[in-house]
Formats: sequence, C-alpha cells, structure tokens
Amino acid sequence: MREGLIRNTNQVKQAIDFKGLDFGNIHPSDIDAVLEFDNKHLILFEIKRSGNDIPIGQRLLLKRICNDWKGNSIVLKGEHKCNDTETIFLDECLLTESYKSGEWTKHSGSTTIKEALDNIALKWNIKKLLK
Repeated sequence: MREGLIRNTNQVKQAIDFKGLDFGNIHPSDIDAVLEFDNKHLILFEIKRSGNDIPIGQRLLLKRICNDWKGNSIVLKGEHKCNDTETIFLDECLLTESYKSGEWTKHSGSTTIKEALDNIALKWNIKKLLK
C-alpha cells in the first residue's frame, strides 16, 4: 500500500456540512488543493470522479481567483476512478481540463497531474518543483 501525506485519516473523513450557509443556489465551495510559490506562481487543483464536471459556481470561483492572481496562475482539473473507500492520490489523477489566461482547455486525460506539474515547473522555471 502506498504511503501518503495525510497525518490523520479519520479527520480527513469528516464532512463539512454547509447547511445554514446556503443562499438559494449559492453556497460555500472548496478547492481541493493549492500550490503557491514565492508570490509568483499559483496552481489550483479541482479533482472530480471520472466524467463529473466542475459546477458552474465553482468554475467561476476558480476562474476569478486565477484571473486576479498577479503572477502565473493555472487551474488543473483532474479526474479519478477511485471508489468511495479508496484514497485518491492527486499525482495519479488524470488531467482533463485546465484554465489559464482566460481560457478553459480540454485535455485528453492521458497526462497525470504529476506530469502536468512537471511541465508547468519547466515552463515557469519553478525551481522548488524541479527535482
């Protein structure tokens, strides 16, 4: 079994219920992961089960955060085929969509999130990501 970075798996299983903080179709949203480097580069991750889209409100939120960032920024949408009891490893998720410079781009789903990060690290010269 693969070791992960999660310190307390029981806490990760705790749901955060947004009940009481919904206003019609508007309610809090989450972002699955974020990497930020030296106030220059921002990478946002949203992970969905294979075939599921990012809802419109969450898509707008991710887009606006990315657009307002003063340096390089990108949103990576990854997909997985794990069941509800399996751990989802972010690096193994397949890149199916990205948002950068005002445009959403579909991807074939043949590149892993890790491979996409490696490419971004080279393109943006993020030394902390280059190993």
